[in-house]
Amino acid sequence: ISDDDSRSTVARVFQAIRIAVNEEFNALDTFLKRLPDCLRPGARVAILSFHSGEDRRVKHHFRDGFRIGGYRAIAPDIVRPTGQEVGGNSRSASAKMRWAIRA
Repeated sequence: ISDDDSRSTVARVFQAIRIAVNEEFNALDTFLKRLPDCLRPGARVAILSFHSGEDRRVKHHFRDGFRIGGYRAIAPDIVRPTGQEVGGNSRSASAKMRWAIRA
């Protein structure tokens, strides 16, 4: 295993432990459940996620909310940082943005 591979593995393990200890998915799920009630009709919301577990939850929440009429529009796809943005901030490379408009 190369040094880069082992650093990447350690980072992923640390991330998984942090997510579990901080109950980050539970907090995100609670936030997403309450979000529509916090928005006025026509209000816009954008959410940045930094790994697939977060992004999947946001995507499903917006999609399901759109299907039941809670959102009148949702992002058709994720918005990713441009090459220029990543060049200026390499940590932005994993960022994904999704948006929705309250019905």
